[in-house]
Amino acid sequence: MIHDLYQKAGELHGHYCPGLAIGVRAAYEALRILDVKEKGTGLTCIAESRACYIDGIQAVFGTTLGNGNLEIRDRGKTAFNFYDRSTGSSVRLVDQDWPQGLSKSEMIEFLLSAPFEQVFDQTEVRFEAPPDTFKRYKARKCPRCGENCREPFLRIIDGEILCLDCEKNLKKS
Repeated sequence: MIHDLYQKAGELHGHYCPGLAIGVRAAYEALRILDVKEKGTGLTCIAESRACYIDGIQAVFGTTLGNGNLEIRDRGKTAFNFYDRSTGSSVRLVDQDWPQGLSKSEMIEFLLSAPFEQVFDQTEVRFEAPPDTFKRYKARKCPRCGENCREPFLRIIDGEILCLDCEKNLKKS
């Protein structure tokens, strides 16, 4: 099962590597720990750094940057905060000290198959679950650059409605 998930994630990611295996295993274990019966909009994840494992999480847990249910709060840690808003349950998974000197394929197999306790520590989440507030915003054309920009990212400067980039360029001059 987990090897099939890893293969599927590799199709999204573009190659197969230990980082992808970390994300697949973390998401797989989070689904087990949170006792998720059906993936849906109630699931969310806050990852504490960015690397290949993000694609493994997207492929297995179903949270993506595009659907607004995956967030990266870069702390430089291989740690993942998983939430199921529908039940209120959550878990944080943090990498263990893994064996050194393994080949790439051996490391991938270790990450996918070793006992859970050898791969991750399970702790309380570090962040509150993000609210389910995904909204579609109306876009307006910035009069300076002519590009459409969603309303929350527009600023009124001297009576002119500007995008953040044009606001920044105006302040520089």
